[in-house]
Amino acid sequence: MSLSRLAARVVLGYVGWVEGTAALIRFRERSAAFQAAAERAAALGRRLVVIGDPDAGMHTRLMRAYGCGDLCIDMNGCPKCPITVVADITKGQIADVADDSAVVFVSCVLEYVPDLSAALREISRMAGSPDNVFVVTVQPWTLTARLYPGARWRGTVSSESGSQVVDMQPVGLEEKLVVTGALGLALAAAFWPKGRK
Repeated sequence: MSLSRLAARVVLGYVGWVEGTAALIRFRERSAAFQAAAERAAALGRRLVVIGDPDAGMHTRLMRAYGCGDLCIDMNGCPKCPITVVADITKGQIADVADDSAVVFVSCVLEYVPDLSAALREISRMAGSPDNVFVVTVQPWTLTARLYPGARWRGTVSSESGSQVVDMQPVGLEEKLVVTGALGLALAAAFWPKGRK
């Protein structure tokens, strides 16, 4: 095996390990944030609103990191959630949720919305306070954040000192093409059949 082929395989193995580790960390973050959101909702006597189908991701169908809450809001609905509102959080107020009435859990949804500001406004309206918002995002440095189908944003959203801190940047087509091209070259270098040039 040539040195370049070995190096390409090592790089791909490392990338796979990093992405897999990031997915496991995300799973734990989702589980912990959902548990914290459920406890807060119970303590305040509020509904727990989950934004996004808990089973919408490819890997979440294998093992759920969180549940449906009292109400699930998703653009396509959620077949497993008992109470679902089919709606887009970027298109105005969700009629089923009053102002300042819910604890809101959002996991890996903001990366795909067409209007990030509108989504954050609607989440804030339902929750009333950043203390009632629990957000998990895909780690912005991962390939998943750049290459997952439909990804438009990458970054973080956190609640600090009474306000939401949003640090998300658009994922451009150029970025997707560069990352895809680099992966393609690494795969070709690692697995191109011997004797072919």
